[in-house]
Amino acid sequence: MSSFTTLADALDAQVGSPNEIGFIDGSHEERGLSYRQLAQAAERQLAVLQTLGAKPGDPVILFVEDNLRFLQFFWAGIYGGLVPVPIAAGASDAHLEKLIKVWRHLDEPRVVAAPKHLERARSWLEDRGDEAASARLAGRALSDEPPSVDTPAVRAPLAPEDTAFIQFSSGSTGDPKGVVLTHANLLANIAAISEGSRFAADEIAVSWMPLTHDMGLIGFHLTLLCHGFTHYLMAPELFARRPLLWLEKAAEKQATLLCSPNFGYRHTLKAIAAKGLPALDLSAVRLIYNGAEPIAPALAREFLTTLAPTGLCEDAMFPVYGLAEASLAVTFPPAGAGLRSLSVARGELGVGDVVRFDRSDAALELVCLGQPVQGTEVCIADDERRVVAADVVGRVWIRGANVTAGYHANAAANCAALADEGWLDTGDLGFMHDGELLITGRAKEILFVNGQNHYPQDLEALAQTLDGIEPNKVAAAGVRAPGAQADELVFFVIYRGRLADFVPLARSLTAHINQRAGLVVAHVLPVRQIPRTTSGKPRRAQLARDYAQGAFAAIASELAALMAAPAPPEADGATDLARQLKTICDEVVPKRNIGLDDDLFESGLSSLELAQIHEGIEEHWPDRLDMTDLFEYPTINALAAYLQGETVAA
Repeated sequence: MSSFTTLADALDAQVGSPNEIGFIDGSHEERGLSYRQLAQAAERQLAVLQTLGAKPGDPVILFVEDNLRFLQFFWAGIYGGLVPVPIAAGASDAHLEKLIKVWRHLDEPRVVAAPKHLERARSWLEDRGDEAASARLAGRALSDEPPSVDTPAVRAPLAPEDTAFIQFSSGSTGDPKGVVLTHANLLANIAAISEGSRFAADEIAVSWMPLTHDMGLIGFHLTLLCHGFTHYLMAPELFARRPLLWLEKAAEKQATLLCSPNFGYRHTLKAIAAKGLPALDLSAVRLIYNGAEPIAPALAREFLTTLAPTGLCEDAMFPVYGLAEASLAVTFPPAGAGLRSLSVARGELGVGDVVRFDRSDAALELVCLGQPVQGTEVCIADDERRVVAADVVGRVWIRGANVTAGYHANAAANCAALADEGWLDTGDLGFMHDGELLITGRAKEILFVNGQNHYPQDLEALAQTLDGIEPNKVAAAGVRAPGAQADELVFFVIYRGRLADFVPLARSLTAHINQRAGLVVAHVLPVRQIPRTTSGKPRRAQLARDYAQGAFAAIASELAALMAAPAPPEADGATDLARQLKTICDEVVPKRNIGLDDDLFESGLSSLELAQIHEGIEEHWPDRLDMTDLFEYPTINALAAYLQGETVAA
């Protein structure tokens, strides 16, 4: 690796490797691509882009679901000196809104997308009265399966300081915040990851993380490519439908490296509880990288204990800390040290607080995240940027060759995050203990849900698009109650009427956020006022603390009872097809008792549960229903009528 100065050098160095990249599409469906084939495909797609006028330095948005096609275009961009911009592809309003905002932020560059996604993006614009932008998008779009051209590609001369790609914040629907990463940034961090992971001569990896996420792209593709390792990529949607396939393929391939944030372990454990633990041999697994959101130690231990019969090493869990601004990795514990933690007193973890260690049941368990990786520095500072002592909470600052020089065309974000001498404020709070980093919270009040960060002000703005939610009268907060393994999303809405009259608004907001952002709302709570700072900003942290301490328990319980009132008896005339669909829903969420005319999104189903319902429908009626049809036909009766029409037509 020491001879690589750009990512293009890294791929070129592997074209003679006997290893390959595997793409897992199902139990018995896989595609393979050698490194030589990847390089050749990248040049073919670069030729297409250059025929359309693409020049070095031009950004190219990759709104591509298929992992194989994504990598072909990603490496086309690298070879041509273009700037790939990965954006998670999907049909929800949240996906389309982020695509359009990033497209506009980058001054409307080329977009590579499947025709179906382009059509939906254009419809999204036209529905908002922007036919002109829809036409411009059509003119700048390229299919992810374009016809080949006869003109050969022209490789661009690259330098380490050139921008390799731009990573936009996951989950953000607000103003785009693109982390600019150079070839030098990435290769410095890949070298550090390699050193910290203590790679053997021939590792094998299996990942379901999206390639639009830094853990998926940098951790489980670029790093592995630099070593020429064989690695297998599974689409996140496939993992959502069939989480046990992840472990089955890990056993089949004798994988040594895996990764997942909290929700992946939780989703897998839920599948094991429902279907049982398959007979697997996971004894080859050496490391399971655990990051991307605050680590839940109890959940990690449960996963290891449940998987122990497979031969999974009890020290395989590898809790790490990182962020896109650092390319990926910031701190690693010793490889193979396993999960280690400290328990501290709650309520004493603000900036400047001295940590008090506490072994009582009421304590907060924090995971030890190791020391800074090679070439990276970490310091803990107070709000005046003065370094604090060990075991004192402060803001986590980083610098190093892997750290971005700034955000793309975002002076405000750069001013807030960057300081002299290359230091960057991560926005996280933490402390150092015996040289190791522990994270205590988030200075920016980011919500972590399903491995992605969501900004409360973005969700509040989304809420205000719903009739009945007035500007500045709603606050969103992420709350992790004692013993819980994940943040709960709670909305607080100013309301002074009868609680029973609040129920329709709570239901509507729950469905609205689910449909638009794909998030499950734990509670929508009425409040008489929202506490604010002297400058008028909502004190979300205060609301979250009050909620966690039980201040809203009584009203939440009463409201939940009103919202969970029994559904009316099903009509005798319900069709057999509708009853079959209800059986599928009841198998996925047996405690919800979803009625035939209940809105699935209003019922608070997660995206994973919706994917499982879609999979169940697919088993009975193959190729009749697209996942996006659930948005158009959100009740069991509506789905039944649609499927009946499709079945008759077929």
